[in-house]
Amino acid sequence: MKKSTKSLLALLLLLGAMVEMKAADVYLLTAQTINSTLGKYEVPSNHPLAQNTSYGSNVYSLKITSMPETGFSFRIGVSGWDKQMQPYNDNDPLTINEEGTQNPISYTITGDCYGSNKLWKVSYTADEYEYLTVNVDITEGTTRRVWIEGKKASAGGSGEPVVRSATDIEPGYYLVGNFFSPYNKGGEFNPGGDGTTIDYTNHVYFKFEEQKDKSYAFSIPACLTAHAQILAVDEYDKKMVYGPDEVFNLHGAKDNTSALPSTNGAVGTICGTTAAKKLVGSETMAEGNNYWNLVTRNDGVTDDDGMYTFSFTLDKDGNPSDWQVKHDATTRVTYLIGNMEGATAQPLFDKRKSGGNEGEFSDNMEAPLYFDGSNSYWAIDYIVNTVSDNGILAQAKTATSDIHETGSVHNNSGTHDKLFFLGNGGVDYNSNSEYRDKVWANQKPFTLHLHGIKRIQYNPNKGHNGLSTQDGSYGLSGSIQVIGGDAKDADILINTMSMIGNAVEGTYDAETGEWKYTSTAGDMKYDANERCFSLTISTVGGKNGSHFRFVANNDAHQNWGETDINISGNKGFARADYNDATDADNHSCMADDPNDVQYRTKAREDEEGFGSTTPNQKDILWNRPEGIWTIRFYPELDKEGNDISRYTISGTKVIKMPFTYRVRKFIRTYSNNVAMAPVNDNVKVYEAYSYGKPENAGDPLSNGTVYLRQLKYIPANMGVVLVGEVPEGESFSDGNKLNFSLKEAPEEMLVEGDDYTAVWTKADDYAGQKWNNYLKPTVTAIANLGNADTDDKGTILHRFFGLGNFHSTNYYKQNQTGDDYIGFFRLTQNGRSGANKAYLSIPANTVVDGGVGATFGYIDFNGQFLGNETDLNNQSLAKMAVVFDDEDESGSTTTVTEVKPDSTDGNASFYTLQGVKVSRPVKGVYIHNGKKFIK
Repeated sequence: MKKSTKSLLALLLLLGAMVEMKAADVYLLTAQTINSTLGKYEVPSNHPLAQNTSYGSNVYSLKITSMPETGFSFRIGVSGWDKQMQPYNDNDPLTINEEGTQNPISYTITGDCYGSNKLWKVSYTADEYEYLTVNVDITEGTTRRVWIEGKKASAGGSGEPVVRSATDIEPGYYLVGNFFSPYNKGGEFNPGGDGTTIDYTNHVYFKFEEQKDKSYAFSIPACLTAHAQILAVDEYDKKMVYGPDEVFNLHGAKDNTSALPSTNGAVGTICGTTAAKKLVGSETMAEGNNYWNLVTRNDGVTDDDGMYTFSFTLDKDGNPSDWQVKHDATTRVTYLIGNMEGATAQPLFDKRKSGGNEGEFSDNMEAPLYFDGSNSYWAIDYIVNTVSDNGILAQAKTATSDIHETGSVHNNSGTHDKLFFLGNGGVDYNSNSEYRDKVWANQKPFTLHLHGIKRIQYNPNKGHNGLSTQDGSYGLSGSIQVIGGDAKDADILINTMSMIGNAVEGTYDAETGEWKYTSTAGDMKYDANERCFSLTISTVGGKNGSHFRFVANNDAHQNWGETDINISGNKGFARADYNDATDADNHSCMADDPNDVQYRTKAREDEEGFGSTTPNQKDILWNRPEGIWTIRFYPELDKEGNDISRYTISGTKVIKMPFTYRVRKFIRTYSNNVAMAPVNDNVKVYEAYSYGKPENAGDPLSNGTVYLRQLKYIPANMGVVLVGEVPEGESFSDGNKLNFSLKEAPEEMLVEGDDYTAVWTKADDYAGQKWNNYLKPTVTAIANLGNADTDDKGTILHRFFGLGNFHSTNYYKQNQTGDDYIGFFRLTQNGRSGANKAYLSIPANTVVDGGVGATFGYIDFNGQFLGNETDLNNQSLAKMAVVFDDEDESGSTTTVTEVKPDSTDGNASFYTLQGVKVSRPVKGVYIHNGKKFIK
């Protein structure tokens, strides 16, 4: 064949392939505003999906970075199709899969899923996701489907993970040790293993629980070989390590004349062991010689395995003192633990079938777990279900060389002397995979895509032998079962949990007394450390004797109130006076005496008259005086699925607040109805003293300036900006969050009246100047703040701004140009301000507020990016640079944290890389016109 003929044929083949591979035109059809553009229900639409070859040639995706506040609805249209893709039922909900989920939950398009009268509904909480991705596979046949992926927002939203630093462990007592096998593969699969000594920052999972007798206890497998101590963390992040006064050995009979403790026996000062002395505390995070030395009891001699329960009591000064380790041959323990930051282990207990010290265990270990739709869990286990299989035995021996049958069990099972994390690799529980209900070592955690409480059963003896022989499994595999139904429905559905009632500010109408069930002011967050929902509130006068209930999903028909006295195992209500020990029939609501509450549905509420404005007999009494209180609500189910929920109230002088990392600072706004102060000098407090107009207000890229003055503490009901010190030696990314501690301000710090000039840290420098603060507190969230307020004629009185960084604005997300900086940015028409936060309110003229704008600055133009014509036409955000009065040694206000993202001003100022404005550059690197400049 001639060369020209070959070339022509090749070209025709290439063109044919290009025609065959031409991407379809696929659109998201909606009447809502997506990515700042109002949609429409027609093809072609203004929301096209792009071909996504990472999923296949017929898959199309749309990344949504700007979305309605709490949800949107849509269909899918394909150019050339006579019908649109729709769900079976109108407003069918789509599950939001975590980005990167294997086998994501999707909606299959078959049968009646074509038309133009039904919609899919996507729901979420405000600011929960950084972005969502709509994916569509248009391949003809059973693979045609729609699914949603989402990336959780690192800043804002309910229950978002908080970066955990070496100093950020929740207050409480923990059993710490090198319990986890170094054969755990950390990073991608699980949190990894331990070394030869105790690490006091990793694997702080085993939290002691307070008992009815006010002792603290926690149980671990008696087959472990490890060192153990008690880590105490107080509200001020002070840490102490406690252990016996010298190394205390706990062991089986091998290499010893007998086991210690003896079978079902105990050792320690509580039980009068002669050799034991009281606990010794140290601020040094090191083992020294003050630890318990555990050597496995599964040693082929005593071979009673079982578990140890560590317990201790506090002395008169509140320090761990007397202790005990009790052995139990009849019981063993495994755990489930969530992948949420700060999560602690949920113990699962299992009894021998015989009830004695030998024989098989039931292997059915059960616990109620909370799921938020995306959080995941690992099983923590050590039990190899059979060592008679040569393949499993060989795999197990790679981690524990002398593993053998546990003689007291007599079913060919064995135990490792360290703990492993078991997951399922992302297999969907509702799929048809043969591994759908299996978990094995060194796999990603399992996710059931539930919202609410579900009883989960773990069985270490119902795994899969093929999985147990895989490299990295070390012979471990078990099963996860959802009790009482599949994983599509929760026993108790919980999307949100709130406290509602006249005991909680912002959740009731003070004039009518009616409770506002849709209020978010009392929203609780899931506390993975305590495995409960928690809320810290400040009560100021008059709350003692008020009432409340716990409400799910802001729905009055899903609530927890006081129990019925005749409910088995429950008795009593909250005491009128929590300190009244003579009221033994009712509860103090303290950790050692929680108050039982009971789940109620609409039928029971109607029967009991719930919903009236007068206190109902099942409303919960608030029995605390004014102060700062943390309420913990534990929604739980027993093995029969009955509700056994409870709550506690604990007083605190210290609260932890998340700060967001923005442009090399941890920063946030804050307000409280109680005066607060930083616990340590790693937090600075500022108020917004004044505002300076930009030099050229007509330039849409020109910015004004907000001047911040540092304060000694946070006065009650005042908006402030808080800046947290970045921990030395740690690295963070923008959007990361870190907890910083605040405490109730001491009385000697407080000033009376409305003049807070004495609170300025530079009060002497500002002598004779008047007080002003443009930051407005939102102790209770304002969901419909907007971006301005007006008089009855529609004239703007104030313009509203929120604290953030330039790269988080819609303008930057859409234009991707300009260096990042911290500033105040104009709120949108749908602007809101969260609880315990603040927003910037600048007068629009010199008349409002008694003419304060004439002295401290005002903004009489809309100041939007791109020069929007009106204050309401503002999909982009206006900006104000921030100046901190303490960041320049001379005391002047020339230090700024802002660099213009773009400018056409040839005379624009020069800034150092630290943001310091200079009159003229000398040798070095500077920022000029938004770009790096080398002199």
